[in-house]
Amino acid sequence: MRNAVAWVLASIVGLAACDAPNSAPRAPAVDAATSAPTDAPIAVDAPAVVDAPAPRECDTPDACAWIESYQRAVIGRLAGREEVSAGVTLAHRASVAERLAARAYLRDALAARGLDVSLRAYATGQNVVAHLPPTTGAATAARVVVGAHYDSVAAGPGAADDGTGVAIVLAAARYLAELPRRDRPVDFVLFDQEEIGLVGSAAYVSALLEQGAAVDSVHCFDMVSFDGDGDGAVELWSPAAGLEDLYRLHGTPRGIPVHAVTFASSDHQSFLRRGFAAVGVGEEFVGGDHTPHYHRATDTFDRIDFDYLGRITRLALDVLADRVVD
Repeated sequence: MRNAVAWVLASIVGLAACDAPNSAPRAPAVDAATSAPTDAPIAVDAPAVVDAPAPRECDTPDACAWIESYQRAVIGRLAGREEVSAGVTLAHRASVAERLAARAYLRDALAARGLDVSLRAYATGQNVVAHLPPTTGAATAARVVVGAHYDSVAAGPGAADDGTGVAIVLAAARYLAELPRRDRPVDFVLFDQEEIGLVGSAAYVSALLEQGAAVDSVHCFDMVSFDGDGDGAVELWSPAAGLEDLYRLHGTPRGIPVHAVTFASSDHQSFLRRGFAAVGVGEEFVGGDHTPHYHRATDTFDRIDFDYLGRITRLALDVLADRVVD
């Protein structure tokens, strides 16, 4: 919300550690004097090479028993409950140094899914972009964009805002990468500097326009942490035509109330203002049933409703699979 056998093996170790609460992936040393990470390999003990592909973890979102534990591990690292890399614990994700450490971890987490990951620099920051190609059809088919911002305000660790959105994006990458069929490519994008004016998402949108890239739909997740009244509802922020119906289609059988509202202060707005079909997805920020720890030092790991986050994550996986598979 607004207001780095070498490198690939290191990436695999990094994400595998996500499911182990007492283990943390390593990242390049934090250098407060630079805003860009190096591409040097991360020093880790090389695991045994396994040639055979691992079996699919789950065929449907409901069968993905790993979601809650995985998201706990991701948010735990981003919100300072555990080290994000050896010897580095994040207090927030607002400074140059802490954003550097966060994006190195996220780069490795996405690469561990076998994705093509790059750090896309712009004037004041860097977005983490992972590309998943289709298994059928043309690689130039209209892409699905799945995004969240990885920065936070300086006031606190940003577990909800937006560790939860990032955890949904990483879960989506893990799930969609295992689909036996994908008719559309997917970009998983973790935006920098949302908190100071949607800067990273605006830079990504400008690049899309320069490339003339075709986009099917954009789904941005921001703050999915709190359900005070227990109704399990989710807000769709300024949904483009057709996307509201899509979320309702999958939300209704899950018993998830879907409320479409007008709201501009998150990364979906960068896409909407340039003509892309986009939606922001979050807890009931406009409706008033949202975390009282927003932009506070108390936005910590222990304040996250992981059951609620898991339910909305499974809804998101349903929706995204719907768009990725024709």
